[in-house]
Amino acid sequence: MRRSSFARDYGFFAAANACDAQALARLEVLFEELRALFSGAGNSAPVALADGKDPHIAIRKASGSVSARVTIDAENGLYVFCELDRAAGIVLATESEERLIDEIVAHLSAGDEDLVPRTIDGAVGVLVGQTLEDVERKLILQTLRHCRGNPTHAAFMLGIPLMVLCRKLAVYFPESAKDFAELAAGAARPAEGGRP
Repeated sequence: MRRSSFARDYGFFAAANACDAQALARLEVLFEELRALFSGAGNSAPVALADGKDPHIAIRKASGSVSARVTIDAENGLYVFCELDRAAGIVLATESEERLIDEIVAHLSAGDEDLVPRTIDGAVGVLVGQTLEDVERKLILQTLRHCRGNPTHAAFMLGIPLMVLCRKLAVYFPESAKDFAELAAGAARPAEGGRP
């Protein structure tokens, strides 16, 4: 028995609407996070939610012009950030809200010296009362998570030698200390056929 074209079209329409509703819900959550983040900047938040046929978050510069937008790719569900105000605009596709928010803050702070210190001061304010050892440990572990467990990339991002990172990880995870020692030893040896 063949399905009628109406049933096929309705099924497709219902699935598309469910995806649109989910994308809109994710954008609404992100919008509220961005509003909360920028609410301390004195003026109204530089973000607006458009929930029509093409749901997106519009990012406005201080001049009021829309300089970027965030959408959700229907195929893979990734956040897509597009700069609109530059010839070589940045396009970023990510599943990480943290990475996306970092990119939005960097975009808005270009040329706006007031925004960066407030954002950084807010982040540092959260750390007050914690020991440097705890802050360092959290930063290393978050960076390692961001790098999907790749210690070489994490060490590069942190600006420390891989050997130093491996020693710190061996302290954090004593049960894996042998693995980190081997990784650090491998980093210390020059590549075969290479110069010492």
